[in-house]
Amino acid sequence: MISTIRFIFLFTLLLNFFAEAQSGKMLEGKVSYLSPQLIYLKFESTDGIAINDTLFQKINGKFQPRLIVKFISSISLSCEKLLDFNPKVGDSFYAFVQSEVKNDINFDPITTENQIQSGSDLKKTNDEIKIASTEIKSLKGNRFSGRYSLQSYSNISNFSGINDYQSWRHSLRVDYEQIGYSGLSFSTYSLFSYRTSEWNEIRSNYFNALKVYDLHLKYEFNHNYQIWLGRFLNPKISNISTVDGLMFEAKFNSFSVGILGGSRPDWKDFSFNPKLLEYGIYLSREDSFSSSFMENTLSFFQQTNNSKTDRRYLYLQHSNNLIKNLNLFASSEIDLYEREQEVEKNQLSFTSVFASAGYYPIRELSFNLSYDARKNVIYYETFKSLTDSIIENEMRQGFHFRTSVKPFKYFSTSVFFGYRYKKSDVKPSRNFGGTIAYSSLPLIESSISLSYNKLISNYVNGDVYAAYLSKTIYNLNSDFSVGYRITKYKFPVSLNSFNENAVLVDYNLNLFRMLSFNFSYEGSFDSQRTTNRFLLGISSRF
Repeated sequence: MISTIRFIFLFTLLLNFFAEAQSGKMLEGKVSYLSPQLIYLKFESTDGIAINDTLFQKINGKFQPRLIVKFISSISLSCEKLLDFNPKVGDSFYAFVQSEVKNDINFDPITTENQIQSGSDLKKTNDEIKIASTEIKSLKGNRFSGRYSLQSYSNISNFSGINDYQSWRHSLRVDYEQIGYSGLSFSTYSLFSYRTSEWNEIRSNYFNALKVYDLHLKYEFNHNYQIWLGRFLNPKISNISTVDGLMFEAKFNSFSVGILGGSRPDWKDFSFNPKLLEYGIYLSREDSFSSSFMENTLSFFQQTNNSKTDRRYLYLQHSNNLIKNLNLFASSEIDLYEREQEVEKNQLSFTSVFASAGYYPIRELSFNLSYDARKNVIYYETFKSLTDSIIENEMRQGFHFRTSVKPFKYFSTSVFFGYRYKKSDVKPSRNFGGTIAYSSLPLIESSISLSYNKLISNYVNGDVYAAYLSKTIYNLNSDFSVGYRITKYKFPVSLNSFNENAVLVDYNLNLFRMLSFNFSYEGSFDSQRTTNRFLLGISSRF
């Protein structure tokens, strides 16, 4: 840990030096699009930037490491977050690349040194510059980071012992990039969660509690070829979900081709199940247009159970920001296989369509709209007893709209509306509401937010009101919030109602930069029942 802190401290000093130098070593890019997995940035040119380089954000006059480069084109980058933070479209990030020094008779080290001094007002000898270059180069690979957290959740009520329980949740994430400065990398993410009362059942099958979402090795032969082995999730085909197996990807200019084979995790406990074999191929293309980009992916997958076809389908994914300040994303699944009365057919059937648009005309205003339509996915072997009884495979459809406005400093507001329906529904489900917040209350220097949520569906008609007060305690390096929530539900079918008041308390404390502690309490009260929920957690970065 001390070694890591030393490197980061040294790197930050180096970056402040190079940021001031007039030597063309700092490249600025702006966030153009945000996806659940990646952050996309646009540069005038990405020359000198390599995969697994770190991008920095200038905070309070200092450069802080924030992103790691995963994919590169001529003027754009796709990155993953190094830390848990919320970047926005338009935010600036910086890459630092080394200037090429030609070792010929025209190279004058004294002149070069004077140029650097005049640009940065810092005196550095040639030897110091070489050491700085070596340190920067060393940070491009052999990165190790991890996080472990432990949480305890308790539920205590006054009306029935069966509702009282204690839960534990362990989580572990480890990333080791370019091990030994080679092309080999390792990644894993897993959870181990269980109730203490169910421990005997867990001991009989640990996969009832253990969920491994990522456990793989990746080897990059060069910028164009890489291979994955283990359990992994590919962001280019994220809807395919986790795969246990082998994947090879090759890049040719703007195209990427991937071939993978293996098995799906067991649908009951998410363990390894070699009977659920699957294989597929995908083709992806990324295009850049000035400050815009477009990415399209087409993939084909065959999933089996005991060597028999379970599902065969196409998956399409598209994203672009061709229109200024407008980000578009769309995906669709098309089933190609059908079996009725044991007769197999190759027939096209749209299973799902998802589309979202985000429009950010200015930093203080944003609009988000999404549409989601999905049929029940039919797995002809895994859930045969269910599919035999399906008469009509209904399409569930819905959309969601949200807008946020920040009309002046410290004040913000947002409203949302959602709508979802199926043919069999007596009436569509709707929910709408909004939030208003003020982040700098006088005297107490705190934030306050008020929210309202209305829900109308076949089975419930409800209202939820909430208020939160939050404060950052800088001297203690911690955050504290307290809230109050009122829930009023009516159930038209049974003519019953549910009314509840709740108190919510959260406290987060950061210790020694690498260690954090959090405590949450929720007390729910109605006319007859009281429920107390406690959450204690501790996490460590390493």
